[in-house]
Amino acid sequence: MTKASERSPWKQRWIVVLGGFLLAMVGGLSYSWGVFVEPMQTQFGWTKSDATLPLSVFMVVFAIMMIPGGRMQEKIGLKKQIRLGAFLFLLAYVLSAFVHFTTNKWWLVFSYGVLGGISCGVTYSCIAPAIRRWFPDKPGLAVSLGVMGFGLASTFFAPFKARVALPYLGIAGTFLLIGGITFVITWISSNLVRFPEDDWFTHLFGTMHLTGHTSSIMEDVRPRQMLREKLFWFTWLSFLFVVFGSLMLIGILPSFGREALNLTAAQAAIPLSFFALTNGLSRPMAGFLSDRIGSLQLMLIVYTLQTAVYLVLPFYINTLPLLSAAGVILGIGIGVTLALFPVLTSEFFGVSHLGMNYGLLFSAYGFGALAIPLGTWMHSLGKSYTPPLLLAGILSGAGTIILACILLFLRKRPH
Repeated sequence: MTKASERSPWKQRWIVVLGGFLLAMVGGLSYSWGVFVEPMQTQFGWTKSDATLPLSVFMVVFAIMMIPGGRMQEKIGLKKQIRLGAFLFLLAYVLSAFVHFTTNKWWLVFSYGVLGGISCGVTYSCIAPAIRRWFPDKPGLAVSLGVMGFGLASTFFAPFKARVALPYLGIAGTFLLIGGITFVITWISSNLVRFPEDDWFTHLFGTMHLTGHTSSIMEDVRPRQMLREKLFWFTWLSFLFVVFGSLMLIGILPSFGREALNLTAAQAAIPLSFFALTNGLSRPMAGFLSDRIGSLQLMLIVYTLQTAVYLVLPFYINTLPLLSAAGVILGIGIGVTLALFPVLTSEFFGVSHLGMNYGLLFSAYGFGALAIPLGTWMHSLGKSYTPPLLLAGILSGAGTIILACILLFLRKRPH
């Protein structure tokens, strides 16, 4: 092998990470829905539940579409699939702009929730499988850098939507602008995200790369076979439990600050900003550390802290600095979840079918989306945030215990 051919794959694989980052950013751009809620309530006379319903549907459809999205890439290839997602995104946003004329929440449920969710699932499902095949030596760092775009997009684009796009362009104009931006970025990403053309990296590093002294799995597991494995279902449950509170928090954190701590609306938005920012920025560090101490080991540390914060939050978090610190820790929690569960899937079940395998695991995220309306409903029953936050803590603790049991099981199993 010549020196030029040795350097080429190393350079090419970081371009794939860049493409994954851009593709994830598109998903995060679609995900930052909160800025539309108040304008829709004012302009269309909708309730808060009406205005957030499209986002809830979006999240569920997004999670479901990760499964066929993972299968599709094996059939038609990454470029065609990502470009299909680009057209679907554009269609979703253009149709969403017509809500200005229909003023019907079900129109947005279809255009943004269903079509937008399909678009996000089709494109997002391409990121981890592609990057993971290029990085058997440092999967945690590479995959987390790719998916980091999802967390950062809402942090930076939400203020742009709220302060620039919506005041000057209105709801319909903002949808059209974001649709155009999304289409262009997704199309560019389709030229960057791809699988390795040969087994260069596999030959260099071996079939799998497992960290933290977990047991090597020397064969790639097909989706049907994976569904028969207890290891999959325990991992699925842990994913659901640890992400449940994170999704619930998106809906109740600002109102908790206003009602429980008597903060102003501007002050109450600060902890959520910290939550969103650390959600994105913590992912590369999580990936870097997971490659050194092991994915499961790092997850146990982070989820233990996350559980403790949920349990003390309704009782001892009574100032803006403390609530902001809680937002940082919980933001790290969801950042670790979305960065490392795709890596964990590849460690347990291989890389050849990672797209569909992770899509099946990611369905837990769709079920977790029920946390948003559930948290609001639990608060409305007793006018207290204690029950939903304690539920989040109990489930997070249960997910942590399941992951600890998985780690013990893998250590006892013969290599």
